[in-house]
Amino acid sequence: MKSVAWLPALLLTACYGAAPPKPPVIPLPPPQDGAEILVHSETKTTYENVSKQATNCPQGVSEGDPSCTVTRYNVTEPVTRTNSAASYGDQPINYAQFKVMTDPHYQEKVDAVADLGHKCQRANTPRYIGLAMLATGLIVGPIISAEGGGGVGTAVTYGGLLGGGVAYGAGYFAFGGRDCNEARAIYNSIDYTAAMSWNTVEGADVATEMAALAGQFNATHARATAAASEDVQPAPPPTRTARRLKMRR
Repeated sequence: MKSVAWLPALLLTACYGAAPPKPPVIPLPPPQDGAEILVHSETKTTYENVSKQATNCPQGVSEGDPSCTVTRYNVTEPVTRTNSAASYGDQPINYAQFKVMTDPHYQEKVDAVADLGHKCQRANTPRYIGLAMLATGLIVGPIISAEGGGGVGTAVTYGGLLGGGVAYGAGYFAFGGRDCNEARAIYNSIDYTAAMSWNTVEGADVATEMAALAGQFNATHARATAAASEDVQPAPPPTRTARRLKMRR
């Protein structure tokens, strides 16, 4: 069995699954001329019960040793929390809408998930074949050997493991299996389904990030509005010649 010892490493490095679904559609508020995204953050300090623990160890024994005694207790102490909410124009928006609106590459990521997911579908067949052969080698082969078919059982075990590893690896390296992993990673980064119910979010770091993203959004849209207004120039007044021609008519 030493010749198949590389199979666990192959399965770990070339592990892949089915293509992710299409990212959920996040309903966005209609665009408003001159509207900005505003982030409203509020920091409060309140007294709360906080769980703590104390560890006592015998002399010469480090923390974590079974001989140490762990005591858990509650203490009331001040806790500072920062909560943030966002609005677009005069309308509040949830965190999912905020993330989509402030990500200039969101649609590119959605398209990438669809494109990579389509490519990775080719890997389904070798993946299923590989898993079936691996299961045959790990389950059926030992059963045959246990019932007295030693040579046949060994052949089934080796054949299933080797063939399954080759098929599974081919799905990853040659048929788009790695595209499945990339598609899943992008999908996870833009799956804001849970955030659609988050009207406020907690955390000082989150508040800082939201303020920065809102600032970038507002600056980008301000430049776009200014550029659009410069493109629309008023028509020049008619020349004297043009006025004379009109009077002659």
